[in-house]
Amino acid sequence: MVGWAAGWLLGAVGLLVHPALPGPLAVCAFVAACVASSAMLRRPVLLAPAVGFLAAWHVTAVRLADRLDPALERRTVTIEGRVVSVPQRVGDGLRFRLEATSRAVSLPLLVELTWYEPDRPLHAAERVRVEARLRRPRGFSNPGGVDLEARMLREGVGATGYVRRLETLGRDGDDVLAMPVLAARDAIAAAIREALGARPATGIIAGLAVGLQDALDPGQWRALARSGTSHLMAISGLHVGLFAIVAGGLAGRLQRWRQRRGARAASRDVAVVAGALAALGYALLAGWSVPAQRTAIMITVASFALLQRRAAGAVSVLALGMLAVLMADPLAPLAAGFWLSFGAVGAILLVASGRVSREGWLAGYARAQWAVTVGLAPVLAGSFGAVSVVGMAVNLVAIPLYTLVIVPLVLASVTVLLAWPAVGAVLLGAVAWLVEASWPLIEVPAAWAWASWGIAGLPPLGWFALVAGAVAALAPLPAAARVAGGLLVLSACLWRGAAPAEGAARFTLLDAGQGLAAVIETRRHVLVYDAGPAFRSGSDAGALAVEPYLRHRGIRRIDRLVASHDDLDHAGGAATLARLLPVGELVASGRALDTLGPVTQCRRGGGWRWDGVEFQWLHPGTVRQAGDNDGSCVLAVRAGPHVVLLTGDIEAAAEGELAGAGLVPPASVVTVPHHGSRTSSTPPFIDALQARWALVPAGHGNRWGFPRADVVERWRASGARVLVTSSSGAIVFEVDPRRTLADPHEWRVASRRPWRDP
Repeated sequence: MVGWAAGWLLGAVGLLVHPALPGPLAVCAFVAACVASSAMLRRPVLLAPAVGFLAAWHVTAVRLADRLDPALERRTVTIEGRVVSVPQRVGDGLRFRLEATSRAVSLPLLVELTWYEPDRPLHAAERVRVEARLRRPRGFSNPGGVDLEARMLREGVGATGYVRRLETLGRDGDDVLAMPVLAARDAIAAAIREALGARPATGIIAGLAVGLQDALDPGQWRALARSGTSHLMAISGLHVGLFAIVAGGLAGRLQRWRQRRGARAASRDVAVVAGALAALGYALLAGWSVPAQRTAIMITVASFALLQRRAAGAVSVLALGMLAVLMADPLAPLAAGFWLSFGAVGAILLVASGRVSREGWLAGYARAQWAVTVGLAPVLAGSFGAVSVVGMAVNLVAIPLYTLVIVPLVLASVTVLLAWPAVGAVLLGAVAWLVEASWPLIEVPAAWAWASWGIAGLPPLGWFALVAGAVAALAPLPAAARVAGGLLVLSACLWRGAAPAEGAARFTLLDAGQGLAAVIETRRHVLVYDAGPAFRSGSDAGALAVEPYLRHRGIRRIDRLVASHDDLDHAGGAATLARLLPVGELVASGRALDTLGPVTQCRRGGGWRWDGVEFQWLHPGTVRQAGDNDGSCVLAVRAGPHVVLLTGDIEAAAEGELAGAGLVPPASVVTVPHHGSRTSSTPPFIDALQARWALVPAGHGNRWGFPRADVVERWRASGARVLVTSSSGAIVFEVDPRRTLADPHEWRVASRRPWRDP
């Protein structure tokens, strides 16, 4: 069983790391090779990689074919369908998923929509007719960032968009299993919100009760991530297992009472069946996440073995659980939860293997925490780019508190709430008080500057050291080998990529959607020029694009944070970024950063030198230009003969002033002003620059049509090569005065995957 699970997983991962979806001929060749190898060696297990690869290929191909036709992007379409998720509040809107039952044109089966400023409640399992603007799934493409397109593929979402008009048509009861479960989750979440209102604990309790992770606010998620306790808010295997044990124990006691009155069924068998059914029911009610799936399946397998009076090895049960998850969802390896769930159990089994221990329960619990901390380091590094330094210590207290106290109280209070609302509301209020009173145990350690250790993007050898070291540290090996493994893990976590040489710089224009965010690194300093836009959902590019990139680079401090001007698409992420990382100096041309601390105004003639690299403000002058765009900070960065010019949103007036006064230096790289609008990029300005590379920070399919085709042609006619962040992703230049400027690294191009649009 272990071989089949490992082989299936290997085949699925082999497909998912491929840069493009293989054609049918290549798939047939691979499957034929596996079949031939299996036949010649008489090892049926060699078929497993072929089955895993073929299953992942089929699901990927079907879901990619179901994505929105590009010709329909930004057009208003009518969809009739049913709400198949619990609507979640995001900013001033509701986000939900709609499964289409009637479509005016060829549209995806499943779409994710946001209904801004809704005029009435929306519930799961309702049938609705919507007029919506759709687009293909697309996220930021930056080093260290989250792959939104991969998540949408795994979850079968073929388009995202927003609602222009919504009409409710009634409830949907067609699906005898999914819809009642979904409606129950929605009803429980609504009852919790009504009972508790807008208390800080409301989202946490909703997450623990029915797995609504979106109910937590970003600050709570940051505290959980930095303290290594994010798993507490998922309906984890621990929660499902505990629920099954309690349900089985109660059922067993009840059956023993019934036996005294003539019942025949063995209390042990009744307890086993009740525990398995409880695990399956709770996992369904919690949204059927991968950790919940894994535990429910493992409990079911173990229960079947107990009923058959057979021994079931833990490793075999884990392997069967993995195989069942992969059969149900061949793209499950795209989810971090898959690796975290199976990795945690695997680490505990590994540290316990080959050891006959007489240690007490407390020592055993500490050993399990150590195993999970070390064993999941590679997963956390790959998925989130950081590991929690305080996680093991915090979890020693938080896991028993939440698992043995808070979660049972939440479930009991919710049960009472549904039966006797008045009494349940009082009980739930008491649980909310307990959650809020204990929250500092998580929040205070998370606030420590060293609580979370960012792991820079590792080279292949670094990843090998991290994985091999974690296995060696936990395996039943001699003490010296385990210590060596731990040192390998530590060395991988401490690894840092090479900083630019003295006099050189690394310039990165990030993919921040319809906004600008750039990072300049020298030998010992970092400048962030603009932090991208803020969004109506409440998130922003500071948290989604800039901070993950800095963490990926191993950067823990920003020496200067610049807001070129006050527009939200440039300064929207600055406040979040300043909360996440210490900032040495704030620089702006307006008032966007005033709430963050003392601000230095950028003014022509000002400048400084970092590590042999010169920085100079070219604009604005001493008198502020009329209009916010023309007041943008314009920064020239010079490394020997190479100049990088950052222009913000300056328009024709500011360009004319700079070109007329002879202040425009010939530039190797320039950010195209105002995202490539027709109000900028005037011929005199372009001619003065003589740029080799013109970079446009613009979002895919933005409503302004930036960059304008005639503007792009104007830059190309001057001899510049034009790149747009929407199609290139993050654009990285290594600016070395001792070398000719090399072509940039385009992240979206270099990290192709079958689900990423070019």
